[in-house]
Amino acid sequence: MSAIIGVPINPKTAYILDKFLKNQEEIQKRSATEVNTIFATEDVTFAEKLRKILQKYSINHEIITFEPNRPKNAKDRIWNIVLARNAIRDYFLKSKAEYLIFMDADMIFEPEIVNKLIKIAEKGYDVVYNGYLDRGNPNGINLTGFGGTLIKRWVMEKVRFRCKEKNGRVVDEGVFFEFDLVKIGAKVYRGFIAYSEHHDPKRPPLICHPRELNLSERIRNDIRFRFISHAISIPLCYDILWNVSMMLKR
Repeated sequence: MSAIIGVPINPKTAYILDKFLKNQEEIQKRSATEVNTIFATEDVTFAEKLRKILQKYSINHEIITFEPNRPKNAKDRIWNIVLARNAIRDYFLKSKAEYLIFMDADMIFEPEIVNKLIKIAEKGYDVVYNGYLDRGNPNGINLTGFGGTLIKRWVMEKVRFRCKEKNGRVVDEGVFFEFDLVKIGAKVYRGFIAYSEHHDPKRPPLICHPRELNLSERIRNDIRFRFISHAISIPLCYDILWNVSMMLKR
Protein backbone atom coordinates (compact mmCIF):
# COMPACT_ATOMS: atom_id res chain seq x y z
CA MET A 1 0.00 0.00 0.00
CA SER A 2 1.31 3.47 -0.86
CA ALA A 3 0.19 7.09 -1.04
CA ILE A 4 1.16 10.20 -2.97
CA ILE A 5 1.03 13.60 -1.31
CA GLY A 6 0.29 16.21 -3.97
CA VAL A 7 1.46 19.78 -3.40
CA PRO A 8 0.60 22.61 -5.85
CA ILE A 9 3.31 25.20 -5.25
CA ASN A 10 4.90 28.36 -6.66
CA PRO A 11 7.02 31.20 -5.25
CA LYS A 12 3.97 33.05 -3.92
CA THR A 13 2.72 30.09 -1.88
CA ALA A 14 6.14 28.93 -0.63
CA TYR A 15 6.55 31.45 2.18
CA ILE A 16 6.94 28.73 4.88
CA LEU A 17 8.89 26.40 2.61
CA ASP A 18 11.54 25.23 5.11
CA LYS A 19 8.93 24.58 7.78
CA PHE A 20 6.69 22.79 5.27
CA LEU A 21 9.54 20.55 4.08
CA LYS A 22 10.54 19.65 7.64
CA ASN A 23 6.89 18.74 8.22
CA GLN A 24 6.82 16.57 5.09
CA GLU A 25 9.98 14.84 6.28
CA GLU A 26 8.34 14.05 9.62
CA ILE A 27 5.07 12.94 7.98
CA GLN A 28 6.93 10.47 5.79
CA LYS A 29 8.88 9.11 8.76
CA ARG A 30 5.72 8.56 10.79
CA SER A 31 3.54 7.13 8.01
CA ALA A 32 2.85 3.40 8.18
CA THR A 33 2.59 3.27 4.39
CA GLU A 34 5.07 4.29 1.70
CA VAL A 35 4.67 7.98 0.86
CA ASN A 36 6.02 10.08 -2.01
CA THR A 37 5.54 13.87 -2.08
CA ILE A 38 4.93 15.34 -5.54
CA PHE A 39 5.43 19.08 -6.03
CA ALA A 40 3.76 20.66 -9.08
CA THR A 41 4.66 24.14 -10.28
CA GLU A 42 4.32 26.22 -13.44
CA ASP A 43 7.55 28.10 -12.62
CA VAL A 44 10.58 26.31 -14.09
CA THR A 45 13.05 28.58 -12.29
CA PHE A 46 11.37 27.91 -8.96
CA ALA A 47 11.41 24.17 -9.71
CA GLU A 48 15.21 24.27 -10.07
CA LYS A 49 15.52 26.20 -6.82
CA LEU A 50 13.26 23.70 -5.07
CA ARG A 51 15.38 20.78 -6.32
CA LYS A 52 18.45 22.27 -4.66
CA ILE A 53 16.62 23.01 -1.41
CA LEU A 54 15.22 19.47 -1.22
CA GLN A 55 18.75 18.07 -1.18
CA LYS A 56 18.85 19.09 2.49
CA TYR A 57 15.87 16.92 3.39
CA SER A 58 15.18 13.20 3.55
CA ILE A 59 11.95 13.30 1.57
CA ASN A 60 10.83 10.86 -1.12
CA HIS A 61 9.79 13.33 -3.78
CA GLU A 62 9.40 14.36 -7.40
CA ILE A 63 9.08 17.85 -8.87
CA ILE A 64 6.89 18.18 -11.94
CA THR A 65 6.26 21.24 -14.07
CA PHE A 66 3.31 22.08 -16.26
CA GLU A 67 2.45 24.68 -18.87
CA PRO A 68 0.22 27.48 -17.49
CA ASN A 69 -2.22 27.13 -20.38
CA ARG A 70 -5.03 29.25 -19.03
CA PRO A 71 -7.85 30.59 -21.19
CA LYS A 72 -6.89 33.82 -22.93
CA ASN A 73 -9.10 36.06 -20.79
CA ALA A 74 -8.60 34.23 -17.48
CA LYS A 75 -7.71 36.51 -14.59
CA ASP A 76 -8.13 34.45 -11.43
CA ARG A 77 -5.18 32.48 -10.03
CA ILE A 78 -7.45 29.45 -9.63
CA TRP A 79 -6.53 28.27 -13.14
CA ASN A 80 -2.92 27.56 -12.20
CA ILE A 81 -4.08 25.68 -9.09
CA VAL A 82 -6.40 23.53 -11.20
CA LEU A 83 -3.62 22.85 -13.71
CA ALA A 84 -1.29 21.85 -10.85
CA ARG A 85 -3.90 19.47 -9.42
CA ASN A 86 -4.41 17.84 -12.80
CA ALA A 87 -0.65 17.48 -13.31
CA ILE A 88 -0.48 15.72 -9.94
CA ARG A 89 -3.55 13.62 -10.82
CA ASP A 90 -1.93 12.47 -14.07
CA TYR A 91 1.28 11.56 -12.24
CA PHE A 92 -0.71 9.67 -9.60
CA LEU A 93 -2.63 7.64 -12.17
CA LYS A 94 0.63 6.54 -13.80
CA SER A 95 1.91 5.35 -10.42
CA LYS A 96 0.77 2.31 -8.44
CA ALA A 97 -0.28 4.31 -5.36
CA GLU A 98 -3.72 3.64 -3.87
CA TYR A 99 -4.27 7.07 -2.33
CA LEU A 100 -3.75 10.67 -3.44
CA ILE A 101 -3.56 13.16 -0.57
CA PHE A 102 -3.52 16.88 -1.37
CA MET A 103 -1.71 19.20 1.02
CA ASP A 104 -1.35 22.97 0.64
CA ALA A 105 2.14 24.49 0.84
CA ASP A 106 0.98 27.12 3.36
CA MET A 107 -0.14 24.48 5.88
CA ILE A 108 1.52 22.32 8.54
CA PHE A 109 0.01 19.02 9.69
CA GLU A 110 0.52 16.62 12.55
CA PRO A 111 2.92 13.84 11.52
CA GLU A 112 0.22 11.15 11.90
CA ILE A 113 -2.13 12.71 9.34
CA VAL A 114 -1.56 10.11 6.61
CA ASN A 115 -2.20 7.26 9.05
CA LYS A 116 -5.38 8.93 10.30
CA LEU A 117 -6.75 9.61 6.81
CA ILE A 118 -6.08 6.08 5.61
CA LYS A 119 -7.66 4.58 8.73
CA ILE A 120 -10.92 6.38 7.87
CA ALA A 121 -10.66 5.49 4.17
CA GLU A 122 -10.33 1.82 5.11
CA LYS A 123 -13.81 2.02 6.65
CA GLY A 124 -15.24 2.42 3.15
CA TYR A 125 -14.91 6.14 2.42
CA ASP A 126 -13.67 7.18 -1.01
CA VAL A 127 -12.81 10.79 -0.15
CA VAL A 128 -11.76 11.99 3.30
CA TYR A 129 -11.74 15.75 3.93
CA ASN A 130 -9.63 17.00 6.83
CA GLY A 131 -11.21 20.21 8.14
CA TYR A 132 -9.06 23.25 8.83
CA LEU A 133 -9.31 26.95 9.59
CA ASP A 134 -9.40 28.94 6.39
CA ARG A 135 -8.23 32.54 6.02
CA GLY A 136 -10.68 33.17 3.19
CA ASN A 137 -13.74 31.41 4.60
CA PRO A 138 -16.23 33.76 6.32
CA ASN A 139 -17.31 30.93 8.63
CA GLY A 140 -13.71 30.37 9.65
CA ILE A 141 -13.63 26.68 8.72
CA ASN A 142 -13.15 24.67 5.56
CA LEU A 143 -14.50 21.14 5.29
CA THR A 144 -14.56 21.09 1.50
CA GLY A 145 -11.07 22.19 0.49
CA PHE A 146 -7.83 20.34 -0.17
CA GLY A 147 -5.90 21.00 3.03
CA GLY A 148 -5.16 17.37 3.81
CA THR A 149 -7.74 15.58 1.64
CA LEU A 150 -7.45 11.89 0.72
CA ILE A 151 -8.86 10.58 -2.56
CA LYS A 152 -8.95 6.96 -3.66
CA ARG A 153 -7.63 5.90 -7.05
CA TRP A 154 -10.99 4.97 -8.60
CA VAL A 155 -12.29 8.48 -7.91
CA MET A 156 -9.34 10.09 -9.66
CA GLU A 157 -9.81 7.77 -12.61
CA LYS A 158 -13.29 9.24 -13.10
CA VAL A 159 -12.80 12.89 -12.08
CA ARG A 160 -10.60 15.62 -13.53
CA PHE A 161 -10.28 18.97 -11.80
CA ARG A 162 -11.93 21.97 -13.43
CA CYS A 163 -13.10 25.50 -12.71
CA LYS A 164 -15.10 28.25 -14.39
CA GLU A 165 -14.61 32.00 -14.73
CA LYS A 166 -17.06 34.41 -16.30
CA ASN A 167 -17.48 38.18 -16.02
CA GLY A 168 -15.16 38.35 -13.04
CA ARG A 169 -16.95 35.55 -11.19
CA VAL A 170 -15.29 32.23 -10.39
CA VAL A 171 -16.47 28.76 -9.45
CA ASP A 172 -13.42 26.92 -8.15
CA GLU A 173 -12.31 23.30 -8.40
CA GLY A 174 -13.67 22.45 -4.96
CA VAL A 175 -17.23 23.14 -6.10
CA PHE A 176 -16.86 21.05 -9.25
CA PHE A 177 -15.16 18.25 -7.32
CA GLU A 178 -18.00 17.96 -4.80
CA PHE A 179 -20.53 18.05 -7.63
CA ASP A 180 -18.71 15.24 -9.44
CA LEU A 181 -18.42 13.13 -6.29
CA VAL A 182 -22.19 12.91 -6.04
CA LYS A 183 -22.52 12.09 -9.73
CA ILE A 184 -20.14 9.12 -9.47
CA GLY A 185 -21.55 7.90 -6.14
CA ALA A 186 -18.43 8.41 -4.01
CA LYS A 187 -18.74 7.99 -0.26
CA VAL A 188 -17.45 11.11 1.51
CA TYR A 189 -16.24 11.74 5.07
CA ARG A 190 -15.69 15.21 6.52
CA GLY A 191 -14.17 15.95 9.90
CA PHE A 192 -11.50 17.71 11.92
CA ILE A 193 -9.24 14.67 11.80
CA ALA A 194 -5.70 15.96 12.30
CA TYR A 195 -4.06 19.00 13.84
CA SER A 196 -3.22 21.69 11.28
CA GLU A 197 -1.77 25.18 11.01
CA HIS A 198 -2.83 27.49 8.19
CA HIS A 199 -0.13 30.12 7.72
CA ASP A 200 -0.38 33.66 6.43
CA PRO A 201 2.63 35.90 5.68
CA LYS A 202 0.95 38.84 7.46
CA ARG A 203 -0.72 37.15 10.45
CA PRO A 204 -0.16 34.42 13.05
CA PRO A 205 -1.13 30.93 11.83
CA LEU A 206 -4.67 29.65 12.31
CA ILE A 207 -4.51 26.50 14.43
CA CYS A 208 -7.11 23.75 14.23
CA HIS A 209 -7.30 20.77 16.60
CA PRO A 210 -9.13 17.47 15.99
CA ARG A 211 -12.72 17.54 17.24
CA GLU A 212 -16.25 16.40 16.44
CA LEU A 213 -18.40 18.42 14.04
CA ASN A 214 -21.18 20.38 15.67
CA LEU A 215 -24.77 20.25 14.40
CA SER A 216 -24.48 23.44 12.33
CA GLU A 217 -21.31 22.19 10.64
CA ARG A 218 -22.91 18.84 9.81
CA ILE A 219 -25.95 20.53 8.25
CA ARG A 220 -23.99 23.10 6.25
CA ASN A 221 -21.63 20.46 4.91
CA ASP A 222 -24.16 17.77 4.05
CA ILE A 223 -23.18 16.68 0.54
CA ARG A 224 -26.80 16.43 -0.67
CA PHE A 225 -27.50 20.03 0.33
CA ARG A 226 -24.25 21.20 -1.24
CA PHE A 227 -24.89 19.26 -4.45
CA ILE A 228 -28.15 21.12 -5.07
CA SER A 229 -26.45 24.45 -4.45
CA HIS A 230 -23.55 23.55 -6.75
CA ALA A 231 -25.93 22.37 -9.48
CA ILE A 232 -27.34 25.92 -9.53
CA SER A 233 -24.01 27.71 -9.01
CA ILE A 234 -22.09 26.09 -11.87
CA PRO A 235 -24.21 27.24 -14.85
CA LEU A 236 -24.55 30.70 -13.29
CA CYS A 237 -20.83 30.88 -12.50
CA TYR A 238 -21.85 32.17 -9.10
CA ASP A 239 -20.86 30.25 -5.96
CA ILE A 240 -24.10 30.56 -4.00
CA LEU A 241 -22.84 29.10 -0.70
CA TRP A 242 -19.74 31.28 -0.69
CA ASN A 243 -21.60 34.47 -1.48
CA VAL A 244 -24.34 33.79 1.07
CA SER A 245 -21.60 33.30 3.67
CA MET A 246 -20.07 36.63 2.68
CA MET A 247 -23.41 38.38 3.07
CA LEU A 248 -23.96 36.80 6.49
CA LYS A 249 -20.51 37.97 7.53
CA ARG A 250 -21.54 41.57 6.94
